[in-house]
Amino acid sequence: MQVGHAERLRLRPSLALSRKGLSQSLPAREHQVCQHVVAATIVVVSLLSLSSLFSAVSHPRVVGFVAWPSTGRASTRKELFRQARLERPTLRLALEAEGAEPPQRDFPPNSTELMCRQAADAVMRAYRDGYTRQTVHLRLDAAYDPEDVDGAQYMLKKSLPLAKSFAWKLWNGESLKDIKMSIVDEEVTTLLYREAENPQMDAAVLFLPAREVVASKKFTDFFKQMGDRLVVLTNTEQGMSTFRVENKGRDFYGDTEAGFEVAQIFAKHAYYYASAAINNWRVLVFRSYPSPWEIYIEDVNYQLVKLAESEKRPDDETIIRMTEEYEANNEVKGFQKIGKVLKDRRSSLSGASGKPALAS
Repeated sequence: MQVGHAERLRLRPSLALSRKGLSQSLPAREHQVCQHVVAATIVVVSLLSLSSLFSAVSHPRVVGFVAWPSTGRASTRKELFRQARLERPTLRLALEAEGAEPPQRDFPPNSTELMCRQAADAVMRAYRDGYTRQTVHLRLDAAYDPEDVDGAQYMLKKSLPLAKSFAWKLWNGESLKDIKMSIVDEEVTTLLYREAENPQMDAAVLFLPAREVVASKKFTDFFKQMGDRLVVLTNTEQGMSTFRVENKGRDFYGDTEAGFEVAQIFAKHAYYYASAAINNWRVLVFRSYPSPWEIYIEDVNYQLVKLAESEKRPDDETIIRMTEEYEANNEVKGFQKIGKVLKDRRSSLSGASGKPALAS
């Protein structure tokens, strides 16, 4: 229904002014309107200021490595990291928002020193993003010849310096007091505890952990007591009773429930570097947080060729398909592939090899 102008004025008595009355009261009305506008502006600015204040309190920024003082509030730091992840979905976006350069992408290292440095830096990047429980895999065959391994104790003795170097480099070596080491079972599971001047910068590295150890009540309680301090499982696939966090506890056999819990807690692979013979090729699997997983093959000329990248760790069957596609695409002859395998074996027996190796 159409409503005429006169009817609208009748319905709104406060506006029922004649043209003459409106023109005569204009200066007074302008002054009154200005007062209302100023008052409304003050209210809006005040509300915006309060909103910014509450936003700053509720959503603190977490930038760089921060030494968090002990305040007696165990959940404070966890809440900070949680809010940081909500505000910063990826490290790259966060750094771009800060106007900083994203971290340079790592590549498979050519020395054990660089490997340990890469691993420590990757762990700290993940820790800064809120991952306080992580898994790391170092390439231990750089410290010994796998064919010379005479028991688990021998492997531990040869590779322990790598684990210690990695633990030493956490937090970029800052606030470090000591690295305390102890074997926590009757086999090879070794705890390296990084003691720092600031207790919040302490860290625990469990090297070559056995399934029974990480699933025990003693260590599940220890993980809880560490709170928001860093805990890293290192080389879970090479201990006396091996496991992979990707298997989600299925390789814990009799105690799959505890295994599932451990796998969930330590699901974040911050760094992974391993070499394996797959489908008669030397294959390298590499990952440095936050970059994706990378698969390399060592060709017949001992050069590394990248086969693929993946957001998730590929299984052996997937890698076999990658090598078969590589052979087909590059027309690799069967005699070339077998010739390289035989050459590798002869070189290994003689103690010399044409293939690249990690320098100490």
